[in-house]
Amino acid sequence: MMGWSGWPIPQDASGDLKLTPIASKACNWCSAVCVIMMAYTHVFYEYADRRPCARAEDPSIAGFMRMTAILAAAGLCYETCIGISIPLMGLNRTFQSDNSTRRRLRLNKKMTYVFAFLCTVYTLMANDIQVVHEGWLAAHHGGHQIVYSLRYVEWVFCAPMVLSISGQLDHAPDGTPRNGMVPSSLLTGIYCAIAWQGLVVKDVYAAWVLIAWAFVCFFVASVEQLAFALYIKDQGSSGRLRCSLILYLVVMIGAYGVVYLLPVPGWITATWENKFYCVFDISFKLGTSVMLIVSNDLAANHEVITRAKAVAEDLETLIQMAAVPIIGANDAGLVNEWNQKAVELTGLPADLAMGKKLIHMMGIGSRAQAEQVIGKALLGHEGGSVETTLNPGQLEGWCRQDLCLKAATLVLSATPRRNKAGFIKGVTLVGYDLTEVTAYREAEQRKINFMAIVSHELRSPLHGIIGLMEHLCDEEEVPSKLRFLKMASSCATRLLDLVMNIMDMASMVSADPKNKQKPVKKLSHDPVELSKILDEIIVLVKNSLDKTGKSLLKKDVELASEVGELPIIEADAHKCTQVFYNLITNACKFTEKGKIVVTSKVDPDDGKWVEIMVTDTGKVLRLHALLM
Repeated sequence: MMGWSGWPIPQDASGDLKLTPIASKACNWCSAVCVIMMAYTHVFYEYADRRPCARAEDPSIAGFMRMTAILAAAGLCYETCIGISIPLMGLNRTFQSDNSTRRRLRLNKKMTYVFAFLCTVYTLMANDIQVVHEGWLAAHHGGHQIVYSLRYVEWVFCAPMVLSISGQLDHAPDGTPRNGMVPSSLLTGIYCAIAWQGLVVKDVYAAWVLIAWAFVCFFVASVEQLAFALYIKDQGSSGRLRCSLILYLVVMIGAYGVVYLLPVPGWITATWENKFYCVFDISFKLGTSVMLIVSNDLAANHEVITRAKAVAEDLETLIQMAAVPIIGANDAGLVNEWNQKAVELTGLPADLAMGKKLIHMMGIGSRAQAEQVIGKALLGHEGGSVETTLNPGQLEGWCRQDLCLKAATLVLSATPRRNKAGFIKGVTLVGYDLTEVTAYREAEQRKINFMAIVSHELRSPLHGIIGLMEHLCDEEEVPSKLRFLKMASSCATRLLDLVMNIMDMASMVSADPKNKQKPVKKLSHDPVELSKILDEIIVLVKNSLDKTGKSLLKKDVELASEVGELPIIEADAHKCTQVFYNLITNACKFTEKGKIVVTSKVDPDDGKWVEIMVTDTGKVLRLHALLM
């Protein structure tokens, strides 16, 4: 909501815009009173006698009327050409989709009607096809006045049209035209009619009542018109021009009122009054047309400029709030754009970054490539990209100690920046932050180094444990103890195999950091007795504990082996042990009650495959492994 002097102005309202509600209502009431007075006078009073036109007294008056008619015809031709050219050039759709052009089209149509009516009236008057009355009031007071009735008809029609054109506003969002001076425009036309009656009615009292009321209506209408002028003046240069136009119209209408009264006491001649009207009627309309066209064009330009500024502001906001660093430099390599993300990554405020040499902030090792990329962009080519470290702290002569400057690892892509004329004025660099990626790479490398060190340190004690276990197995004679010792030796061997796998993985990744594929280790080919491996795993699981220190096999669960006699197969013993151990421990994890049974099956035909099944009563109903 906007307002003039505190009065609300609903900018999104459809239809007429009333800046002064009291004055607008007064205009409507005055119009109603004018109609009543005009009808009453016409019925109950007589008009002055008709007389010949003024050419008998001043032959030049006909020339003035023809001049007015010719100039009106020129204005009509101009407006008609515009109205015809729009459909011929196929601009109808454009005019309907754009509010400023729609306003110009409405102006064109109304001014076409005004000039057509003005040209017609003055052509008739120049050829003496008209009704002319003797000024009865002037004759009564000793003056002399010749009243051309067609001129007053033209005023009644054209004055409201010209004023309403001057009061046009932008269309409402729903497309409805809006106007700020409709009540006063209508009143101006109506009081012109009773002003004519005041000059020709044959009664002194009635004549002066009509004239006085006409001037009252003029002042009431002027209030709304001046209020609109003060409102419109703040709308750029076009608003100031339209404000001056409305002031000109109000002053001219007032001047017409003064000239209208001067012949009554005989202060000016009747012919000079009519010559004044001939000259200023056409200047009134032509001046209005020209000023409205100029103000409309200025308004359209202002709207374009406003939209361009809005787009530029939106773009600047987008650049500042972008999630990636955006840096601009002129053709000398000095920073002229430094968005908020660049501030966050480097700690350097934008106002301090401006004017700094961009290349001096980059890492020394990447400066040559960065200069090449920026140089290509300044030549109008896509400059490509460069990976560099942006560190404002390495600028020479930097003495600010209150800033927390940081180094940011970025990939910068360069594109040329052009001015309005299309010439390259600098380069825009859009970055991708690699700081976190670099930190991740460093952490990954530290993890690989840790894995290599730990696995290397674990390998030596595991070799010792395995050697001691083998020595104990050779000396143990009790079968039950010997079995447990061999199981412990097998677990240590599997642990050693796991450590060796970790070492191999670490060595392969460190040798080729870009290789993201997992290293592949070849399987060994050992003679494997699956029944012994399964027995060892079952015994180991029954005596194992989980992470909380509780037994891995719950007390309400029975783990049984129904594995029959199996052939010796060729496989990797450690991998087979790992697979079956995972299957059985998984069954223990998800079985709360019931039974876990390990069974086996052999190919009955030629023994080409062996199937091991782990069946439980938990969430996982059945898992099995098929060995070919």
